[in-house]
Amino acid sequence: MISRRRFLQSTVSLALVPLLPRVALSASLSVRPSWQVFCLTPQFQSFCNAVAAMKVNKDDTNPNNWAYWVETHRANCPHGVSYFLSWHRGFIYRFEAKLREISGDPSLVLPYWNYYDAPNIPPEFLDPSSPLYRSDRAGTDVTGALSYDAFADTVIRFQRGKTHAFETIVESRPHNLVHNLIGGAMGSIRISPRDPVFWVHHANIDRLWVAWLKAGGGRKEPLTTNTYWSGNNYYGAGVDGMPRVWTADTTTYLGYQYDNETMPSQSTTSVMAASALATSAAPQRPATRVSVPFGTSRPLSLDEQSMNVDVALSATDAARVRSLMLRPAAAGSTDNGPVRVVLDGVHLTGLGQKGGYFYNVYLNLPAQGGAGKAAGAYLLGSVGAFEISVAQMKAGMKGMQGMQGMAGSAASQGHGARLIFPATDVLQRIWPDSLDKLTVSFVRVDGSKHPTKGVVVRVDGFRVEADPSL
Repeated sequence: MISRRRFLQSTVSLALVPLLPRVALSASLSVRPSWQVFCLTPQFQSFCNAVAAMKVNKDDTNPNNWAYWVETHRANCPHGVSYFLSWHRGFIYRFEAKLREISGDPSLVLPYWNYYDAPNIPPEFLDPSSPLYRSDRAGTDVTGALSYDAFADTVIRFQRGKTHAFETIVESRPHNLVHNLIGGAMGSIRISPRDPVFWVHHANIDRLWVAWLKAGGGRKEPLTTNTYWSGNNYYGAGVDGMPRVWTADTTTYLGYQYDNETMPSQSTTSVMAASALATSAAPQRPATRVSVPFGTSRPLSLDEQSMNVDVALSATDAARVRSLMLRPAAAGSTDNGPVRVVLDGVHLTGLGQKGGYFYNVYLNLPAQGGAGKAAGAYLLGSVGAFEISVAQMKAGMKGMQGMQGMAGSAASQGHGARLIFPATDVLQRIWPDSLDKLTVSFVRVDGSKHPTKGVVVRVDGFRVEADPSL
């Protein structure tokens, strides 16, 4: 996030940048390839050389220094808010230019890691002798992050704050979930660019944005005159900002394209069929472990096991929830909804800070896995080290208490963070026959075949609450 001073500085400077014509900056376009192709080219060594040179630079105020980019991301990146995709597009674009400059290789481009086709971290990042290596990664397999929700035919809006919005969905899944399953530096918003995997991950997120828009079918971004594009692309004092408006031909205007600009789908991906089924079929409901009355808080501890929380509703509570389910949603509403799951005082333990896991949070999963509707119908959101680190960062920022977060909203709650999961939409999708109780399931997903065991997340207060019905 940016300070007011930095925002004003960048806004003034960018106001001086005219809206440039929608033409390519050069006659020929650079092509960003997949990692599997890139690592077989001479540019792979140029990439490694540039990364190594940046890591030995000791001046962290200089963009030639690796830490400069880590700090720029920590201080300025918008997560869980509008402009997430736009800001990161400019971030990796400026970083790519720096790689070319440092390597002395004018043909060097930033490749992308297409984890939908190859969900294991590329082996070049796992070589201890390579500048691409990090020893703190907790997981290497991101299969569990591969959601197809952002590419559904119903997701035709881009703009955050709208229902079925691409930017909102793709940030939550797969973006956040990949961060979670790798863990280590990648599991924390404050230091995630320390890991070289960050850059090929974000190049893929940028590619997915291009692919979504090119797929057509009614998919569109806001008009260039929309106030949505009045955000800020500031990358520290040592790097030029970027024009504020991204349009359908933006990557062409910026002089690059991807070698694959098609959306992933379960029918075309090479990910194992079992994992594809896991993304579509409702999972097995975990064995119930705790219970709590509706509107009452209780502490929770999350470990290597999945768990249920049964929330008992009185007849009065059930009537109130049913009444709120009948209320139409406000057009363009960005609030947390009349029925919500609240996690107050959320903390990561020392073990939890290592990452390598996340929990999908579901409401009223069927008793038998694969029964009923697809998993997405019951999904409230996800909780992992990355979402919690974002919530904690927002909680510590003055004036950010009411901002909508990635899994809901993040606000100060003692020394922990608050995560809010709107539940009304899910209730309307599944429309339970009985409301004597609601069951919230935390289903654990790991990025390693040998995950660590023990408590990773502590929640001071879990509750399900609702607004008064009319």
